[in-house]
Amino acid sequence: MSYFTMMKGFAAAALVGATSLLALSTAAMAAPEQLTIALSGDVPTLDPSKDTSPIGLNLRLNVYNALTELGRDGEVIPQLAESWTVSDDLTEWTFKLREGVKFHDGSTMTADDVVFTTEHVLADETSPVRAFLRLVKTAEAIDDTTVKFTLVQPYAMFDRQSKYLYVMSRAYYDANGDTGYATAPIGTGPYTVAEWVKDDRMVLQAFPDYWGGEPAVKTGIFRPIPSDAARANALLSGEVDLVPSLPPSLMDMLAGNPDLKVEVAPGYRVAFLELNPDQAPFDNPKIRQAVDVAIDRVAIADQLMRGTGKATGMMIPPSNGGYDASFTPTQFDPELAKQLVQEAGYDGTPIILDYPNNNYPMANEVAQAIAGYLTSAGLQVQLNPMEFTAFFPAWVQNKLSPMYYFAFGSSQFHAETILATLYEAGGHLRHNNPEIDALVKSQRQEIDEAKKQEMISEAFRISNEDRQFLPLYDMLQVYGVKADIDYVPYPDEIVRLYTFE
Repeated sequence: MSYFTMMKGFAAAALVGATSLLALSTAAMAAPEQLTIALSGDVPTLDPSKDTSPIGLNLRLNVYNALTELGRDGEVIPQLAESWTVSDDLTEWTFKLREGVKFHDGSTMTADDVVFTTEHVLADETSPVRAFLRLVKTAEAIDDTTVKFTLVQPYAMFDRQSKYLYVMSRAYYDANGDTGYATAPIGTGPYTVAEWVKDDRMVLQAFPDYWGGEPAVKTGIFRPIPSDAARANALLSGEVDLVPSLPPSLMDMLAGNPDLKVEVAPGYRVAFLELNPDQAPFDNPKIRQAVDVAIDRVAIADQLMRGTGKATGMMIPPSNGGYDASFTPTQFDPELAKQLVQEAGYDGTPIILDYPNNNYPMANEVAQAIAGYLTSAGLQVQLNPMEFTAFFPAWVQNKLSPMYYFAFGSSQFHAETILATLYEAGGHLRHNNPEIDALVKSQRQEIDEAKKQEMISEAFRISNEDRQFLPLYDMLQVYGVKADIDYVPYPDEIVRLYTFE
């Protein structure tokens, strides 16, 4: 049975008793003029050069544009760039820009703004975006509508990678600096930032001069509501129209309401543990192996999460380029876990488990389950739940405890993001494995897809043997929306207001 067939099965099983919802007319529904969305937290910042968080994409994709974007199936499609070419050695990428694209202040976007944004990110050592541009040697404006990137090494996927570069206005930044982009930013996207009251609401207004045409949804209101139950109640009461992420435990309650649609869709994130091999007690490989075999991934995914997760042995989901179906979850072996802990001579020092408690469904319950499994194996675990706005910066800056639980995914729907971010020197890296690092660099330069896949699989195979990263389960997305709204989610759970028609 294929993964997507299984997901349909999960969705059907989870929505038993809600078949009346499926009888809704399939005819196109008019997009609402105003749409209110409940998110699990607030965006960290309005400045696109200082954020790569998944939740921040709800701002970046609606307010800004990049050279390229990804379609629903992960294909690279033009955005600010109409077309592009690459040199035979894969080191020079030349993008032809759309003409007449306007920033929100009415000024015209040119290649110089692309160059400025690139140099601005590369000069900021604190920018998380910098990791995605570190192969850029120079960016050059050939003319107003042509920009050329020269890379330090061949890279076959730079067109996909360029989606992380959200273009900023040089003139606006020169006049207003970081403060301007942090409080009243401008982009070239379909929406302007009308209001941002941190931890309360972000209001986006349709931009009438958008190059792609004024979007149908005129006002989008994003409300951070950390509590799963509170988001569900807001949907039930009509306070919000859409909740992109709901906990499995509330599915049945919501699905019984004829005014709502509650469904399961493919996701893009994999939940995992990281164990820092350079810090005690995880500098002992037996402790890392003990943690690996102590956790019952199948029970967590199928029972605790009610089938809205799928136990996995790989750090990327099936929807990503580079996925290898031959990887299987680590077998649950509690007796071996106990034996390994004893052999390692663990001294009983409490192990802190950091995790974000408001970034994905049932994080608290899964963290408690993990702690329970590890306690049964003989390890002492202390849970440290964190708001995502505190967790993510600490994760980016490598300031978390030696063990943390997180769910991470590629917004470019490819293994490249995970490999570059977690495994490659120069990315988000707490422990360097030279063998994996070499494979990551080699696959990046490989045009032959079969050879590239071999390298990607080998990198993840070594990772599983090293046990720094322990993949737990693929995270499916459960969403709820008013029945009269036609919403088709992307795998990344981000609400693209401009896709409503």
